[in-house]
Amino acid sequence: MYKIVASPTFKLCLNRLVYFLTKKYSSKCALDTKQHIRKAIGYLADNPYLAPVSERLIDLGIKEYHQYLVDENNIVFYHVDEDKHQVILLAVMDSRQSIQKLLSEVMLLS
Repeated sequence: MYKIVASPTFKLCLNRLVYFLTKKYSSKCALDTKQHIRKAIGYLADNPYLAPVSERLIDLGIKEYHQYLVDENNIVFYHVDEDKHQVILLAVMDSRQSIQKLLSEVMLLS
């Protein structure tokens, strides 16, 4: 079993997603989505290679990160650290977002 570790960037992205969903839909929708994402992430502890390497990030020259489609609207990016036996959560985003825009916004806020 792998340990799941959320990076500071992942936490920031999750908070931004919750804020977006609260404003656009409702706090219940945001909370339900957050719980759904957390539950889905739990599957990575037993099967860290569940998701493929991210094609979106390969296009940006990043080749070792996985893209886990949690549902039709949410994607989690993560890296598997075999040495530490960890799944490191890197970011979460709405699938309709631009990955380039998300990365630039997160870098400005970090």
